[in-house]
Amino acid sequence: MARNIIIAIIIVTVICGLVYSWQSRQQLDYRDCLEETAFTVDGQAVQMKWLGFYVVYEEREVEKQAQIYHADNTADYWNLHVDGHFIRQDAKDTIMQMAIHDYIYYQKAQAEGMTLDASEQRSLENTISDFWMDLLDDQVDNLPVTDEYIVETMQRIALAEKYQAALAAKKDRSYTSYSWNGGYYKKWLAKQDVEINDKIWDRVSVGNITLKHDKVNYVNGQDEKDSDENENRKK
Repeated sequence: MARNIIIAIIIVTVICGLVYSWQSRQQLDYRDCLEETAFTVDGQAVQMKWLGFYVVYEEREVEKQAQIYHADNTADYWNLHVDGHFIRQDAKDTIMQMAIHDYIYYQKAQAEGMTLDASEQRSLENTISDFWMDLLDDQVDNLPVTDEYIVETMQRIALAEKYQAALAAKKDRSYTSYSWNGGYYKKWLAKQDVEINDKIWDRVSVGNITLKHDKVNYVNGQDEKDSDENENRKK
């Protein structure tokens, strides 16, 4: 009897493990997990919604490069592996790191009571206008968050940038050294209590949120139709 109970426990444990493994590999629709935690800073949870602007921005930037690489099938570029990195994963990492950087600096700007002056506000309004004008056609109808939330995020970013400029001036260093990929910022961040919720973020497919890549081709920038036509010409 005891042996049967042990076997049953082992079987249940294995099944639960397999189910969890299967669930952890399933992709999530970003729009369905906006309320989930994206990352924490000093134990303070920040929702996935915070990443909305960065998703739109980075997908736009990478897609522009993809159109240059292969306009008829931009999925090719997204799936490239260059210098040991996948383009898609690099875009995903960039989104998260920009969001963390701006969240931290925005919080610091608020703590210091920073606000935008009239000139900075006008500059922000021009930036917002340019952002909407530069959106790709597919993105206009596929925004993952509301227009208002994107504008709110850009306002927060403007304050984060103001804090960054003030910090750089105070330390007598370049502005870029405190950007999300700047050397001094990275050294500082490594000592902070910041955790990314990989259980959620790993399951989000960047490149397919505001854009749709139905065809995937990994060879020579040709889709299946192109490949078939080339084969027919060879015969």
